[in-house]
Amino acid sequence: MRTARMHLNESPFEPSKLVSTYVSKYVSALNLYHVDELEREFLKKLSNYVKLPEEYVGVFPSSSEALTSIIRLCKSRGLRLSSVWPSFHGFIEFAQMEGTSVDLINLIPEFFELDLAKIAREGSSSKALYLSNPNNPTSNMLFQDLETLEFLINRFGLVIVDEAYFEFSRFTVADKVKNYDNLIVVRTFSKAFSLAGARVGYAVANPELLEELKRCTALFSTSITSLAAALGALEDLKYMEEVVSKTIELREELRKSLEEIGLSTLDSRTNFLFIKLPTSGRSVAKYLAERGIKVRSYEDEIIRNYIRVSISSRENNLSFLRALHEYLKR
Repeated sequence: MRTARMHLNESPFEPSKLVSTYVSKYVSALNLYHVDELEREFLKKLSNYVKLPEEYVGVFPSSSEALTSIIRLCKSRGLRLSSVWPSFHGFIEFAQMEGTSVDLINLIPEFFELDLAKIAREGSSSKALYLSNPNNPTSNMLFQDLETLEFLINRFGLVIVDEAYFEFSRFTVADKVKNYDNLIVVRTFSKAFSLAGARVGYAVANPELLEELKRCTALFSTSITSLAAALGALEDLKYMEEVVSKTIELREELRKSLEEIGLSTLDSRTNFLFIKLPTSGRSVAKYLAERGIKVRSYEDEIIRNYIRVSISSRENNLSFLRALHEYLKR
């Protein structure tokens, strides 16, 4: 049985052809730990993309590793970790692996919005706040204004904004790291650039904060071929924009079809949909898995009647829709 992978938010499109070109160019250098020329060229290209000087940008072997390094930094500073919830569960797992815990601040149910009153009560200069924007798994924007960012910045010792889906939302606070020395923005090449397997991410922060963060990760941790792949992707931004456009088109097709069978989703600004169900998401996910379709479901009470579905090929999207409709008609 062919499996439809609709549970990991991977891109349904292969990388740009320039990715293989650049990987081939540098594969003969794999006897080395790093290649200065490649690192310089990549950092220059990445800083141009982010629209910030190079000293504000740090490269990591995946955004997951960037987040793990941030957790280590927080531990070294004595900052207690907080996160809005529901949010990216990986952050909690990374914290547990580093021997610490995360205080959860629930979003307002139904539309999963920031509860600013609760955040204000929980805020402290001795805490770090993590949030993904757009939010994973709920798919929506948690904020789109600089007033909210300033509200958060003024109440926490460190604010970590995960912009893994920036290319889909087009809203960023990365440029604000010039104004705040307690803001870190994290991004990835896994989604819009179709490079989940390359494991390349980056952090944007005040240069002093970024240098402190770099000391929390291993030397030479991003491989030569991964950097080459990411450089190839940056050399073909037109292709990335086409991937984003096609993914959004497929997402909206699926969203409208779900509405036609009576299901609602949040306003997604990502490459996935967060679907509200009239029943347990676990039971739906199990039914779909038995038919070769993998989606994410949750045990947490606040989202137990939801599933998260990654946008896939049109064929996979239709297979998912048919199977889901069959389940609901039982």
